[in-house]
Amino acid sequence: MIRIEHTVQISCSPEEVFERLTDVARVPEWQTSAVEMRASGSLAQGSRIFEKRRFMGREVDNDLEVVAFDPPRRLTLRSLGGPVKLTIDHELAAVDGGTRLTVVASGKPGGVMKLAGPMIERTAREEIRGDFARLKQLLET
Repeated sequence: MIRIEHTVQISCSPEEVFERLTDVARVPEWQTSAVEMRASGSLAQGSRIFEKRRFMGREVDNDLEVVAFDPPRRLTLRSLGGPVKLTIDHELAAVDGGTRLTVVASGKPGGVMKLAGPMIERTAREEIRGDFARLKQLLET
């Protein structure tokens, strides 16, 4: 089982941060592995999102389900396919000077990916740190 937790403070309101998190077409602007994302209509609990990502040197298509949608406090996504069954929870809290965004990614590599679990976790941890630093930079400039 893989579990990664990352917290970043952003000098913007929770509403502004949540709006950018849920603008799925713009996710490739700040997530390095994202090639394309699109939602089937407005986001809400139960919505589906199609994504194309670069994973271990190739492009992988996946569908996500929105399992929690509570603007501007929580967005939780669960992968419905792909090489790693993953849940990503974004929790936003108003703090003095902006928003504290806590991201928890947990998942279980399947098939031959089980053997690569430690490498996948290390890579994902670095990617999450970099991606959310880019999100912070985009929102604060």
